[in-house]
Amino acid sequence: MKQQHLPFLFAAALAAANLTAQAPIATDNLVVVRVGDGAAAINAATQAVFLDELTPGGVLVQSIALPTTTNGNQRQFTLRGNASSEGYLNVSPDGRWVTLTGYDTAPLSPLSATEGSPALTTPRVVARIDRLTGQVDTSTALVDAYDGSATIQGNVRAAITDDGNRFWLSGTGATGTSGVRFVASLGDSTSLQVGAGAPTNTRVVGIFDGQLFTSSASTVYLGVCSIGDGLPTGGGNLTTLLPGFPTSGGTAASSAYDYFFADANTLYVADDNTGTASTSGGIGKWTLSGGTWTRQYRFRLNGPTATTGARGLTGTVRDGVATLWATANTSGQTTTTLITVTDTGPNSVVTALQTSATNTQWKGVRYVPKAPIQFPIPAACGTAQIAVYGNGEVGTELRAKMRGNQGFPVIGVSLNPAGQTFCGCALVHDFAVMTFGGSTQLQLPNAPALFGLTLLYQGVDFLAPGGCPNPQFAVTDGIAVVVQ
Repeated sequence: MKQQHLPFLFAAALAAANLTAQAPIATDNLVVVRVGDGAAAINAATQAVFLDELTPGGVLVQSIALPTTTNGNQRQFTLRGNASSEGYLNVSPDGRWVTLTGYDTAPLSPLSATEGSPALTTPRVVARIDRLTGQVDTSTALVDAYDGSATIQGNVRAAITDDGNRFWLSGTGATGTSGVRFVASLGDSTSLQVGAGAPTNTRVVGIFDGQLFTSSASTVYLGVCSIGDGLPTGGGNLTTLLPGFPTSGGTAASSAYDYFFADANTLYVADDNTGTASTSGGIGKWTLSGGTWTRQYRFRLNGPTATTGARGLTGTVRDGVATLWATANTSGQTTTTLITVTDTGPNSVVTALQTSATNTQWKGVRYVPKAPIQFPIPAACGTAQIAVYGNGEVGTELRAKMRGNQGFPVIGVSLNPAGQTFCGCALVHDFAVMTFGGSTQLQLPNAPALFGLTLLYQGVDFLAPGGCPNPQFAVTDGIAVVVQ
């Protein structure tokens, strides 16, 4: 099949999919935000929004329509057609919830009714989609976030949830309404700014290994930033640009949008700078060493000197090799292209999978992983906590992290339950393998024989109060992780 036939066939498939009932979103597929139904030209006016579920190869599975009319507490949801900074997508760490943000206004509403309007007039809406059912909830409509006016840009851009009930948002707007914000509960109409100081113009909020992040291209914050420690729910948290990311750049300035942590030391960043002088546009690979992030190389559709950038970005890692998908933008073009690349080095080939149909654009994109299978084992004494990140698939990495320790942290992993109790502290396993420090990584072999195996994790806080006095130590709860 010739590439030029794909947009026509994709548009025909969209029309058919939009007539079918919404269904669960399958694991190992992609979800892409599509703005526009193809009927009206893409411009600054709002358009209907759809979530297109695609196979990793770009074949359409279904389209989930977001509501364009209000029904009870469920708000209408639209996005501006040509807004490059809106429409970013997230999947919760447990793989259950898909989230994005938009405006409580009808299709074809003018700019003055969206980013040029205060939220009290046009609420900023969080759409939460249950991946297991395809059900859409748009009851969270904020009246205090990302205010705009005739002279102030008020964009809501992305949302992330850890439990399907509370949310963190990113965007920009009038003083006091901008930055990364926290919403305590589904259906709320108010929010709280969690970041203290700059940057208040934030792009894509996300969570990796229990830490809140955002991207920015504001003043000296040109890249990915952490916000506070963990998942802050109160105000006054410091926003910190990851060490090594640029604070200036001239004509080659970074314009970072979406990002994907392949692991704790590898980060891919989408940059939409399409200028010929840009050294950052496309997908940049960054690695952490000695406390500093360094960009190794970048990928661009049609080669490193092409005038293409990237905005939405997602990926998955198997056997230590990252496969990425992104929505690519080309200078002067109104369409967007879904691209993929497997990172085998700086000469990796970037492949175009699909181009958005006429009068539509793709925005955010997310790969949908399997949900982790984990069970808590109550055992803690003291203040330390432990969490395990990763879904436990064979060929992937499990990462454990302790927080709240008051002494020297040690993380133990074992296959063998123990159930012994000392001074009110329960040991859930025999600590067959111990790692000194607050974090540890375990690469699972890609071996089907491991299916169903249970790994037991627990942390020990040496010289911390709350447990045994001699020797002095406390322990965390245990976590059982099932390999799948």
